Amino acid sequence: MPNRLANETSPYLLQHKDNPVDWFPWGAEAFDKARVEEKPIFLSVGYSSCHWCHVMEHESFEDPEVAAILNKSFVSVKVDREERPDVDETYMTAVQLSTGRGGWPMSVFITPDLKPFFAATYIPKDDHPKSAGIKSILSQLARAWATARPEIQKSADEFATELTRALSREAPGTFDPFDQAFLDNIVRALGGQFDQDHGGFGDAPKFPPHAAVEFLLTYALRQGAPDDLRDGALGMGLASLERMILGGIHDQVGGGFHRYSTDREWRLPHFEKMLYDNALMLRNLARAAAITVEIDEGLSAIYERAAAGIVNWLDREMTSPEGLYYSAIDADSEESEGAFYVWSDEEIGEVLGPNADAFRAAFGMHPEGNFEDEATGLASGKNLLIPAEHPFDSFEADLARLLEARGSRTRPMRDEKILVGWNGLMIAGLVEAGQFGRAEKAAIALLEYEERHGTLPRQIVAGAPYGLGFLEDYAAFAYALFELGAMRAMLDELISQRGELPLARGIKEAEFWFGQGARLTAEMKVRFYDADRGGFYATSPEHETLFGRLKPFFDQPVPSGNSLAMRCLLAVGDVDAARKTLGLALGWMQRLPQATEALATAASPLAEVTTAREASVAAITGSSEIQLSLQPREVIAGEDGWGLAVLTLEIPEGMHVNSSNPPARWLTPTEVRVFPIAAKVEFPPSKDDAYEGTVRIPIRIAMPPAERAAEFEVRVSFQMCSQTDCLSPQEKTVSAVLLAP
Repeated sequence: MPNRLANETSPYLLQHKDNPVDWFPWGAEAFDKARVEEKPIFLSVGYSSCHWCHVMEHESFEDPEVAAILNKSFVSVKVDREERPDVDETYMTAVQLSTGRGGWPMSVFITPDLKPFFAATYIPKDDHPKSAGIKSILSQLARAWATARPEIQKSADEFATELTRALSREAPGTFDPFDQAFLDNIVRALGGQFDQDHGGFGDAPKFPPHAAVEFLLTYALRQGAPDDLRDGALGMGLASLERMILGGIHDQVGGGFHRYSTDREWRLPHFEKMLYDNALMLRNLARAAAITVEIDEGLSAIYERAAAGIVNWLDREMTSPEGLYYSAIDADSEESEGAFYVWSDEEIGEVLGPNADAFRAAFGMHPEGNFEDEATGLASGKNLLIPAEHPFDSFEADLARLLEARGSRTRPMRDEKILVGWNGLMIAGLVEAGQFGRAEKAAIALLEYEERHGTLPRQIVAGAPYGLGFLEDYAAFAYALFELGAMRAMLDELISQRGELPLARGIKEAEFWFGQGARLTAEMKVRFYDADRGGFYATSPEHETLFGRLKPFFDQPVPSGNSLAMRCLLAVGDVDAARKTLGLALGWMQRLPQATEALATAASPLAEVTTAREASVAAITGSSEIQLSLQPREVIAGEDGWGLAVLTLEIPEGMHVNSSNPPARWLTPTEVRVFPIAAKVEFPPSKDDAYEGTVRIPIRIAMPPAERAAEFEVRVSFQMCSQTDCLSPQEKTVSAVLLAP
């Protein structure tokens, strides 16, 4: 018999309607039951195309034994993170505070007053050597709730306090101006993480770096930027796109890109396809094609072909009757992840006949398969198409035959809810790709749903609008309307110059889109803007408030809400609000440039000419330098081979440096390293995780074996701060020598 989720509209919730778990949707009915029956709440958050969400459902939520424990001792609540990003963001912060990581499915146990006391992500059904299974966890938590509830409530209260603090934290201050040098440093930071061999940044798993690529391509076109950094930025952006195009993350047969790669080489994907990924990828591919058309026509054609593949995929699989775009396509079909996308050697032979051998060689296919099982690492006997080069022109007909053959397979489930923010991102991508008809049709449909709903909705399901739009929805859609207006004005002016269209008509169309964007921006500012301190909240006062209102500055899979809002502010000429928002975010941008690239891109028109930062700091503090000394400079080793020196830091009055282990990740620790010989550094106790005034740090240095003397360097890295602002991290070096007795 179906549970309460049968009455919901979310495809993800409907997937669980036949579970034996007595699921509730998020809301008063569940919370009232928990309070009346004095039971804890099990909160499970996921989304329809999440592979591990399906695994946990099949393992645990379809299991009668697990369901019996949940139904007896807990109130179980299921949430679609895409439908309720506010609930997801709040409790994902709890998971990250508790475990240091995040992901979906999210599994959080909360009190009837919604305070978390145990947080995790995917939990296997049974115990494993390194982790407890959900049956054990449920039994232990139920027993603790019955026998130690005051302790659990105390822990939950403390957890809620930390959660409120985390959600409301503001960026640390900075003396650095937002200028060309600031943007230059972001390029250098990205260069330090760039994968020279495979593109992208960091190691596995690898997610498409949409915000980083857009920043790099934008920087490469920036007048006044250093030529070497412009060239480096362009190279990193283009190479990342090209390597993804050649990877298994790219659906070579049907177009579009999968969510992420489990390996560094972009070969083995998780197979879900998300609208937002392909919207952001489309924009970057179109931009790359335009940049390279006069540099390398062949390379430009590669980007253009991949962009066209996304548009074809949209038309074939993702477009609603009114011209809007569905949210996602699942990774799983036929009870197996990726089954829809992989090929056996025999299937290739059957479909392609005489061309099969050449095709196999061009696309990296093997008789034993090139697709490995993620859990075991063993060959699956199946193949992904992973070309070593760009062989597409020679095999277009073969790819078309494979697409036709694939059409007879069992398709993965499609999440047919339409999210306003994600559609805004796709409209902007379509505009960049020159697909104005598709973009305009989608924009008109969203405006019609807004009029019907009375306000901008969060989503449209089965032709009906639902929910209140979040900052992401307002900002992404308004930004798309500005892009549509700008490109329409440019296109129509070119057409009118050829006498093919009256200029007045083109101006009128552009004004319409600009006007709608300006209207939504004004509403967005009323609903979400913090007029006192600057910046935009993710939620409006009309939304449910949990543990505080978050201001989203960090890029997630989609650009941060504040980065999208800043684009809108600049589009309407509201420079004061844009600068105020930038000022609030600048400390995060300085310390975490790889998490705030979208803000840097959006704010780049505000970048000032580089100023003398040291002069401004000196004006505030009276000095901008820490004095560093090491005594003695000629260290005499004792009989045990160890010598002692004291490093002294003289910190300017009114300033401090962080301790060697500060409590927050955005604070740079004070570090002392000795090269090239062994040493032990003994940091003195710090007050409130900071040092000020005169700080003396003893260092014991070891004489290398069989040596009578050894030169060494002491390198000190630190971040100097006042009570409200911090400078960029610095490093100083002092040299000395260790002598035998």
